[in-house]
Amino acid sequence: MIDIKEVLEFIKNSNDNSELKSIYNAYAIRMSEIKNDIKNTFRVGDIVGIDHKKIPSDVNFRIIKINNKNIKVKGDISTYTVSPGLLVKR
Repeated sequence: MIDIKEVLEFIKNSNDNSELKSIYNAYAIRMSEIKNDIKNTFRVGDIVGIDHKKIPSDVNFRIIKINNKNIKVKGDISTYTVSPGLLVKR
């Protein structure tokens, strides 16, 4: 396995635009895969919490719609459109 410090040093010292573009594209594809995997763990009707500083951690929400990038949840009072990475299954 390549050390992260070596990768960061390579990026820092790279003078070739195509190499940096290849690294960026690989990063973007992998992040998309990870976000999609997280999103696929949820189903409409699941009870979840939102891990965010402005939302109390003890409030429960129900998933009402799953979009391509976000998930719509409804609580007792309000409805939010949230990134799947912020949701916690209950």
